[in-house]
Amino acid sequence: MTERVVVSWSGGKDSALALYQMLHNPDVSVKGLLSTVSAASRRLPVHEVRTEWMRRQAQTLRMHLYEVDLPDQASNLQYEQVLRKQAEKLRDADISVMVYADLFLQDIKDYRLQLMDRIGMKGLFPLWNQPTQETAETFIQLGFKSIVTTVDTGVLPEEYAGRAFNVDFLKDLPQGVDACGENGEFHTFVYDGPCFIHGLPVKAGSRFTSFDGRFAHVELEESHE
Repeated sequence: MTERVVVSWSGGKDSALALYQMLHNPDVSVKGLLSTVSAASRRLPVHEVRTEWMRRQAQTLRMHLYEVDLPDQASNLQYEQVLRKQAEKLRDADISVMVYADLFLQDIKDYRLQLMDRIGMKGLFPLWNQPTQETAETFIQLGFKSIVTTVDTGVLPEEYAGRAFNVDFLKDLPQGVDACGENGEFHTFVYDGPCFIHGLPVKAGSRFTSFDGRFAHVELEESHE
């Protein structure tokens, strides 16, 4: 009997790769994607991708998108409260497993597992302990395409925001920066790949900053090429 799951969805490369693996796993049935969204800005926190792009992504992936609205600067308690309400709806649909794309941060994994336990769900980590360089290369080799939407300017120049996440990007990463950005060095938005019905017409637009200039982002814009 297959297990019904939802994928915790950032719209980036790691979540896309986790989704890809789940779709090729005969023991699970993916019933949707779940994203947390700022109720004020209508953007994905930290990534700063507008919800309209997340919805278009889900549409071309043929997936239902569960949007969980968060207040600005939500505390862990507020996050847990809103997620608990969503979990109740998921359990009503016989969905009790959340898939996460974490690779190696044990404290984050422990937090997620404890949170899932408190709200009555389970956590599944298909990418856990996979070598990050190999994971990044696999993502590219599978044919996924993505844009770097966010960089931590403490470790990467702001000009890296807007670049394609490809072999050249990996080669240009400074020593000590994780190939998957697992330490928060950068985030991506996936716009095409083997799970997509068709690619999204998107390009990197103007650059802006957040958190007092710590993070540089690019606005995703419609591409008419």
